[in-house]
Amino acid sequence: MIRVQVTERLIFEAEQLIDDPVNKTSKYWTKGTAEQRFIGALGEIALIDYCWNNDLLAHKNNSFENDVMLFSRHTIEVKTQKVTNAPEIHYRVNFPAKRKKNESSDFLFFTHVQFVAGTAEAVWLLGGCSWDKFWRLSTFHNQGDPMMRHYADGNDIPSGRYFTSDCHDLPISQLAPPSATLKHFKSLQEKEPTQ
Repeated sequence: MIRVQVTERLIFEAEQLIDDPVNKTSKYWTKGTAEQRFIGALGEIALIDYCWNNDLLAHKNNSFENDVMLFSRHTIEVKTQKVTNAPEIHYRVNFPAKRKKNESSDFLFFTHVQFVAGTAEAVWLLGGCSWDKFWRLSTFHNQGDPMMRHYADGNDIPSGRYFTSDCHDLPISQLAPPSATLKHFKSLQEKEPTQ
């Protein structure tokens, strides 16, 4: 996992992304709260920055279907959650089941935005996997199922919360770390014919 400090520049770029006329009309950007849109935009911008800082061309995809597109034309759906603690390898990432029917990407990449005292402090790049791998390995939960608190020793206990919608989740440990994901993305870019 990689910790990215939330800076004024990152906030500015996330706000620009939210204010983009294409995004303002997207059904995905208009349904959530302002905070949810901001958190999602921070995750996307942090991933794009990470790619550019490591010599991989990635940009905001100008369509409603995917968040990020690589220069190789492969697409990435970025899923971001708000947290108050730094993530641990046994924590889980999730994806709403209803979105599987509406979205499709080549890859999924997961991030957490850590809030401290009500302010976004860091974006954690957790890792990624192929679209198919996530659906093959993830666990399905029905709306109303109890959420579990997962511990490093393998113990799971009810958290007292319940899933608010049908959802799939996967331990962070089953994702490829950001560095391995980036290496795979670069290999795809290198396979592209030169023009």
